[in-house]
Amino acid sequence: MVKFIEVAPTPDVLMGVKAVWGRSSEPVMCFGSHGNVALKDRAHFSLARTTAERSVDQPYFLTIGGGDQVPDDLRGRVLELVRSTGVYGETTAFVRDDELKARLAQWPVAVIISEVYSVVSEPRLVQDLGQPDHRILTNAFDRVKRDDAQIRLLWEVLKDREIERRWEIQLPSGFRDPGRVQMFGSMYPRLDSTSSEGKRVWKLQRDMERDAALARATKAANRARNGGVIICEACGYSDSLSMMFDAHHRNPLSIGPRETRLDDLAVLCPTCHRWSHAKAEDKLSPVPVHEIAEAMRLARVNPMAADD
Repeated sequence: MVKFIEVAPTPDVLMGVKAVWGRSSEPVMCFGSHGNVALKDRAHFSLARTTAERSVDQPYFLTIGGGDQVPDDLRGRVLELVRSTGVYGETTAFVRDDELKARLAQWPVAVIISEVYSVVSEPRLVQDLGQPDHRILTNAFDRVKRDDAQIRLLWEVLKDREIERRWEIQLPSGFRDPGRVQMFGSMYPRLDSTSSEGKRVWKLQRDMERDAALARATKAANRARNGGVIICEACGYSDSLSMMFDAHHRNPLSIGPRETRLDDLAVLCPTCHRWSHAKAEDKLSPVPVHEIAEAMRLARVNPMAADD
């Protein structure tokens, strides 16, 4: 976990707030159409396009439970801090789960979000954060809305709170953020791992994983949490020697430009680190750490499972 201020150091990086029915389950944020849904005209994409454009300077926004479909226990709670990319397009092109696609039919356009953080304890705007009311959600049901004064007040009461990266929300396999505002009509942007560019990015990814300063800091934090020994975050192997472990990027360089923080890294033993890349769909989309941990658990129960 990290402090809110470590990810959003000033209120200026916050695009605003958006009312949502619940917690994120896929790396998308969806919006309604302001145009012709059938023709997919420019106005159809306007809310998603505006969000993508604003993300260049203000990439983060907060999701807060609100609207007709939100459960009572989530209403008015600050749920997540998310980071938007400049990639926008049809919701059906980005969402993978068919049941979720059907539920999102009334929100046909979307942006891809690259980071999702849970706000620990999901504080309530009024009872826990001392906000006078829920007016910050006015006009935030179908767009990301920002009122400068309200956002500054909200940032002030959230800045020292803990947030936790939701690593189970994984970007689509092979996704590559182009680093600019760009619409994709039928498919999210991909980086071909067999191309010369893919090979170059893979080389950069390996070089970053070998960065000495980042590796030392990551392992030191792991040691501090575990009473003087280092523990593999996937299989649980432990040792006092730091050279027995690797620092691994949970999200590879392939997703696009970003600042790397310690919580972006995991400490893995060489076997689990090799597993994360060798068992992946492609080199640029390593197997998530929680999936490696589950595979290792199953392998201990049934050794044949490791070969599945």
